[in-house]
Amino acid sequence: MPTYLLHGFRWPRPMIRIHIILQDLDDCAAEWLMAPLTHSTLLDNFRTLHPEYLSSLPNLRFIEQHDPDDITTKSQPYAYVADVCEEVKLGVDVDEVRGKGVKNEQWDAMLGLRDKVAPDAKVAWFVVVCGDIERWVPPPEEGVDGGATVDKDAVDNVQGWDENVTGNDMVEYKARNTVRSGSMASSDNSKRRSSSGAGKGFMRLFRRSKSTRDLGRTDSQTSQDLPPPMPTRPPGTAV
Repeated sequence: MPTYLLHGFRWPRPMIRIHIILQDLDDCAAEWLMAPLTHSTLLDNFRTLHPEYLSSLPNLRFIEQHDPDDITTKSQPYAYVADVCEEVKLGVDVDEVRGKGVKNEQWDAMLGLRDKVAPDAKVAWFVVVCGDIERWVPPPEEGVDGGATVDKDAVDNVQGWDENVTGNDMVEYKARNTVRSGSMASSDNSKRRSSSGAGKGFMRLFRRSKSTRDLGRTDSQTSQDLPPPMPTRPPGTAV
């Protein structure tokens, strides 16, 4: 159960989600910034967006607080962005760690980065407990036929993640998706209507052309199609 004494600020989870969406960081898990791929991707993104600050923050890290016994909470309300991070093994002298101080350029860079990603956050010293860095997940249960079964509740939670990803700040983002899906549906409907209308138009044209040919035929052509008349009998002839 790692415990950290760190200097930095809290990054609210809704702002993390918005940042990942707007920056199109497909490899990032917004609910757990300590995942190796997420951590490295976010650091690269920060170096690209804010090189003037990251040049003075060589040891920048993302730290999560986590209680493995809490099975009702998917993620904590914030993560930590830290420029100084001291892991507490058995004990630590807080005054000694803080006494090392933070250089002026490092302090200014931390304030500038804070203003960019979490304007209302406080830059300070924090003690953070992360109960399980790896966030262990139980293996899938075996089904009757030997295959792995899927936890429906877990699937529902994953599918419902989009409902919690943005909050009120991302209404416009969801509206764009709704408009796009609506336009796709209307396009499909218009295609079906156009194909149906084309079929009906073809049948009308076929019937019209057939009737036109009948009107254009001469009397002689029409009479050839009729059966010959029955022979007439003289009056008084026995049947």
